[in-house]
Amino acid sequence: MEYENNPEIVDDHNIKILWDKDTVEKAIIDISDSITKKFKDFQSINIVPIMTGSILFATKLLTELEKYRPGAYKIFPLTAKTYGNKMESQGTTIYGYGLISDSLDNGSPTIIVDDLMDTGETLKTVIENIYQTVSKDVYSVVLLDKLGRRNNIIQPDFSCFELYDDKWVVGYGMDYQGKFRGLEYIGYLEFI
Repeated sequence: MEYENNPEIVDDHNIKILWDKDTVEKAIIDISDSITKKFKDFQSINIVPIMTGSILFATKLLTELEKYRPGAYKIFPLTAKTYGNKMESQGTTIYGYGLISDSLDNGSPTIIVDDLMDTGETLKTVIENIYQTVSKDVYSVVLLDKLGRRNNIIQPDFSCFELYDDKWVVGYGMDYQGKFRGLEYIGYLEFI
């Protein structure tokens, strides 16, 4: 789905807004409708948010999904570290796998939720591990599909927004050195 973006600088951190709060929330409502339709015939659906980036997106998404089908979703978050305080990937480390098979419904479809797909490294790693331990039906949903640095041949099954350049994006869970995650919009840092 296409959502218009109109960059404007909002503060002294040189953040330009790509998508404002209302646009982000509308996109999440739309994607939750698509997910609900795809998985309508399943009793149980596993949701695996990748923390810390997906914290806001996963919360809003799950709230919307529960409006359509209360009680159909079982959630278990994993924590991933790919960038740390660096601007380049440091390799992906995932925390929480040891508990996942006891925490999700084996055999039910699993949806991995992440804030953005950049190189695809994090989602590829998580999908492979979920496929081996919990579910053969593994899907992904991202708030932002950032196509500028894709290294892996992997595409999200659902995405709210696409960005075709290499801007450093912040807000709605996305960060720069751990900062700006709580912004209620998606923007990019002008100085990077």
